[in-house]
Amino acid sequence: MPPVVTAFSARLSQIGFERTRRALAALALSVFVTLYFLVSLNAPDGFGRVFLALSLCYGVAFVGVAAEIFWGRWFATGLAWSGIMLAVAVLVMMGWMPQMAIFGGIHLIVALALAGKKMAVRYDGQEAWRTKYKMDDFGVARLQKTVTRSAASLPSLIIWALAPKEEGMAFAIGGVAALVLAAFGLRGLVKMRSWGVLSLAGAAAVAAVFSTKVATFLPSCHEMTEAVAPSPFFAGAPVAAVLLTAAVLPFAGSIVRYLRKQA
Repeated sequence: MPPVVTAFSARLSQIGFERTRRALAALALSVFVTLYFLVSLNAPDGFGRVFLALSLCYGVAFVGVAAEIFWGRWFATGLAWSGIMLAVAVLVMMGWMPQMAIFGGIHLIVALALAGKKMAVRYDGQEAWRTKYKMDDFGVARLQKTVTRSAASLPSLIIWALAPKEEGMAFAIGGVAALVLAAFGLRGLVKMRSWGVLSLAGAAAVAAVFSTKVATFLPSCHEMTEAVAPSPFFAGAPVAAVLLTAAVLPFAGSIVRYLRKQA
């Protein structure tokens, strides 16, 4: 995180108010759950499923945070940073837009509300799941990075996979395949299954293959895609490939050592 955010997070750790901050983060997430769902009911042709999937994605984050599931803070933080990056990109590339400033600000609230050591203790510091999966601090930190980075890739994957495109069936199948692999990979990770990492690696590989050709959304939906993605990079394979690759990196050393041992 940037130094300013890190310093603010340290102050939050000292202040406490974990329940209040949890409620604030859950409230902010619920805004996007409701907003995306309502937009999906009246979206342009082909975009209803995009916003419905985004609503479900934020719904998972809301449940994880509200129920204090150990991965809830990581997942919600990943979505928050994805929204912050998108808002910053829009403001830099297209100038001042109040609605995008609010969009990024609400995501920033989620990221800050869930930051800090005391919030970490409340979620990933729970002894029950650590004991069940025999996780030490190093393992928890590694898993946190992977879940957070994978969650950050989901909005881009959803837009790329489900939005109508002009490239044809192959491009659409590639997007859906990457999205499914990423979703199953996250599921495997929180269940401490090794195939979760392999699934994320597969999603990263698929996204990387299609990164050389950026999706062109249907012209009839141009206005809607401008609001969702200011550039093809933030709405498709390139950013998803980068984030998913970064998500797999914490486990790269273990994978290499295992393969050498088997050889």
